[in-house]
Amino acid sequence: MSERTRNIAYLAVIVALIGVVGFLVATNPTESDRVEHLGSIIMCPVCQGEAIISSPSQMAREMMDLIRERVSEGGTDQQIIDELTASYGQGILLDPPVTGPTLILWLAPAVALVAGIGVILWWRRHPGAPDGGETTPGPSRARVAVGALILIGSAAAVLVAVTSFLQQRDDTASGLADIQVENLDEVSNQTLEAVIAANADHPQISGMRLALADRYREEGNYRAAFPHYLAVAESEDAPSGQKVAALAGLAWITWDGNGEVDTAIGLLDRA
Repeated sequence: MSERTRNIAYLAVIVALIGVVGFLVATNPTESDRVEHLGSIIMCPVCQGEAIISSPSQMAREMMDLIRERVSEGGTDQQIIDELTASYGQGILLDPPVTGPTLILWLAPAVALVAGIGVILWWRRHPGAPDGGETTPGPSRARVAVGALILIGSAAAVLVAVTSFLQQRDDTASGLADIQVENLDEVSNQTLEAVIAANADHPQISGMRLALADRYREEGNYRAAFPHYLAVAESEDAPSGQKVAALAGLAWITWDGNGEVDTAIGLLDRA
């Protein structure tokens, strides 16, 4: 085997090892790594652009607890993200930080570029000759260099593709996810407020608004109940039954809270 052939073989082994190391890093995150990663790409609904992993709010802590629970149960990252966006909307997704598998996506092109430059420099410094001592024509050396560059580029492309697949990010998703809350009694007022704020224009939000308004009314917190009743009553998407219930709620608040009997009767007439 000529020296040039051995060098090309060594280069191929190095590139393959880079791919294997990247694959192992991407496919073997610990549960703690996954929790940290998810917590860093999910935004706290009640904070200003702050990830839940660093937010001191009670809601952020509840969301982190949910992530830990789902990870320990064997849920995938995408399943956990889907569950959170179904409740809080797509707006809670932050740009992924450049760590872990994402770091590979950033570094792979740079590694390929550096390796390619190395091949070119090696080719220029090692004109080489066949075992018989005769000079090898230039095009032959060029083909070897081009082949090495193709090998490096292919390895980098495969690494990026594998990492992207393993991250399980659905970049084609758009718009708001359907709101899927089975039992609102188990959801805190703060969480409901955040969900409503994140999905204010969602056609299915009126039912959640009405439930929260009823809860506030039963607690005697008429000031908090009023804007939700009003939003449902004035909504073009709310079913007629929900509008009637909202007007009835407004009538009760107007009568019991302010003693405005005539206004309350007028609201009931509208209902």
